[in-house]
Amino acid sequence: MAEMALVLPILLAIVGGIIQFGIAFWAQNTITQVARDTGRWAATQQLSPCNTGANAVAMQADEIARESSLIGYSGQWTTGTTPLAATRPNEGVEAEWPIPANPPGLIAIDCPPSDNQTAWFVTVRLSHEIPVLVPGLQFLPQLGTCTPGGGCTLSVSSTATFRMEPAPAPIGP
Repeated sequence: MAEMALVLPILLAIVGGIIQFGIAFWAQNTITQVARDTGRWAATQQLSPCNTGANAVAMQADEIARESSLIGYSGQWTTGTTPLAATRPNEGVEAEWPIPANPPGLIAIDCPPSDNQTAWFVTVRLSHEIPVLVPGLQFLPQLGTCTPGGGCTLSVSSTATFRMEPAPAPIGP
């Protein structure tokens, strides 16, 4: 009985750590896949100008996250400053089209580019907070945070960059 009293807390801490690591690993893999799928989708969109599609990217990322059963995901990701972004600053989507203001030889900055000679990219960054199930793990350096009344969370993030290709030429005469 005394031996069990000494070993049980250590065993429970190890099992809890394994479970929390599995949840964090699952969330990181899922958010990486959501970022890739959202980036692929954003690279195929036709926008005028390119940087007007941030809200559409956030809606697409939200839809993909809901379908992928991302752990701890309960609402819609946002871009910019909204009530959700204010209460959960590590939660959100950022889309960036680093295209020069006046691309050489091109008149418009519409997406996608008009030819293969111009390399334009779209970058999608996602961040998400997952719940901490094992007390104490939120104190990992630069990972965990606790908010009064909000519980403790670990932050995961992912970035995906895709080259935007020109729209396909119409087929036929």
